[in-house]
Amino acid sequence: MKIEIITIGNELLSGKTINSNTQYISKTLLKFGYRTHFASVYPDEKKELENGIKAALKRADLLIITGGLGPTIDDNTKEIVTNLLKIDLKFSGDIASDIEKRFGQIASLQEQSTIPKSGFVFKNEVGTAPGFAFLHYGKALILLPGVPVELEDMFEKHAMVFIQKHFPIKEKIYQEIINICLLAEIKIDALLKTIQLPDDITLGIYPSYGFVQVSITTKALNKMEATKKISDIKNQIALEFAEYIYISEDGKIERALHDLLIKKEEKIAFAESCTGGALSAKIVKLSDSSKYFLGSFITYSNELKKNILKVSEKTLLDHGAVSLPTVKEMIKGVFDLTDATYAIAVSGIAGPGGATEEKPIGTISLAVAKRGDEIDAGFLHLKGSLKGSRSSIIESSANIAFGILYRKIAHNLNYFEK
Repeated sequence: MKIEIITIGNELLSGKTINSNTQYISKTLLKFGYRTHFASVYPDEKKELENGIKAALKRADLLIITGGLGPTIDDNTKEIVTNLLKIDLKFSGDIASDIEKRFGQIASLQEQSTIPKSGFVFKNEVGTAPGFAFLHYGKALILLPGVPVELEDMFEKHAMVFIQKHFPIKEKIYQEIINICLLAEIKIDALLKTIQLPDDITLGIYPSYGFVQVSITTKALNKMEATKKISDIKNQIALEFAEYIYISEDGKIERALHDLLIKKEEKIAFAESCTGGALSAKIVKLSDSSKYFLGSFITYSNELKKNILKVSEKTLLDHGAVSLPTVKEMIKGVFDLTDATYAIAVSGIAGPGGATEEKPIGTISLAVAKRGDEIDAGFLHLKGSLKGSRSSIIESSANIAFGILYRKIAHNLNYFEK
């Protein structure tokens, strides 16, 4: 069975809105053992969308279409699909009553309560536009709202149930992700190329800012069979990169650090300059981070580095803010001001200004330490001289810092060579 996801909206094609719906649907389908074969984006124009749906029906067995179900002038999906399938529309008093109960007498009540006379209706429990599903000569079309919070609620409650009922599968797709921090994609890829793979197992490698994810994918009748099939390959990767692998439910290094710190009942605090609070922002997004996170000193200026963290003026004059002596003194300041077990200090040049020949954009001085131990400090040289890369340098700095701290806590290892 081949599945295609169609997302609709001029805002997606213009880049004004990130297409998160395709990512969500694909990940959820995979969780239930289904694979997405195609994904396409179409504008709101009727003719373009109609032609796109016709083309998709020729290559896919199941179309999942998001967007264009609202009452505005550019919402055409319901009309196009029902015309294509030759299905008339009718007013639904039940849907109208439900919408009115939750939102009152809205102007679009009539439009939103008008539904196809045949097919399946998915109640929208978050917004106003219901979703629909149709069986058509052995194929199926599912229409869902484009608003992510509405789509996500409807997809697992209704659409996924419909898919499993009408397109049951014996062998499901199973995928395991191995999260690896602090290693370059090229080094990981070199090992993957040496692994002999059976025909029904595939490997994937996905680099991000400061970490790499490796996927192992196979088909199996159940999870036990899948685990058995991939265990040898997983063990080869784990054996080679054991000190750099982290366990994280969502793949993020801060989640792995979060779980580890709660388990060990230890505390952390940060001193941030060029990251401007990015480290602390990542941590406080996680529920229960108050159990271990004390806070962050965002000392962007030299004055605050001196006045709050007690970095000496001589250190700043002799070495500069972006230097190992400075971040080491920032670490000492954190330990003096808090009872944290571990601390991170970071100061660097994120660009686009502030660079020198000696310290180009992407030069980051970073220190990570456990109270009472020698400070592990060194430079990162991150790519980022192109316009607009400031955010990527900050993101990479934060993730690498977390990876170094995770490795220190989990394996008692330093990162920077002495």
